[in-house]
Amino acid sequence: MKHAKTFGCGLAVLTLVAALLPVAAQERGKVELSTGAGKITVSYGRPQLKGLDPLTWQKDGAYWRMGSNDMTTLTTPAELAFGSVRVPKGTYGLWLLKVTNERYELVFNSATAGMGMTHDKAKDVATVLLKKEAADPAVETFTIELPGSAGNGIFVMKWGTVRLSAAFTSAK
Repeated sequence: MKHAKTFGCGLAVLTLVAALLPVAAQERGKVELSTGAGKITVSYGRPQLKGLDPLTWQKDGAYWRMGSNDMTTLTTPAELAFGSVRVPKGTYGLWLLKVTNERYELVFNSATAGMGMTHDKAKDVATVLLKKEAADPAVETFTIELPGSAGNGIFVMKWGTVRLSAAFTSAK
């Protein structure tokens, strides 16, 4: 009887470890854009849709941490200008605010560590309107891109059938 209890406990531990492995092994993405002052870098978790569409579940007024596992962060060695919105050099946690089905905003937040499960609006540094377009073809794995050249770039987020973007310039 003693062995049966030990086996049952061991099986429970193995089941728990097996359940956690896919989360721990999930791919992390990193994109960079070189500027005159150095590299702008975004580090983010890359969840997969698996037949779902989480952006449609997000309620109007809700924040999403843009990725999975550890916080998605953007580090910039220079001030970034998204039109009239200025983002000082530094490291920021990135959030996506769904205002409506057609309006999304990129939020730069001073909190950069942890899992990013709770958005603290008091730590918001800047908010940028994103242009919404159809992603064609659809994108299974959450993707962030930084296309551009030395002083100009575009922040691009793609997932499912949605492509969100905002152009920026960087100071030297």
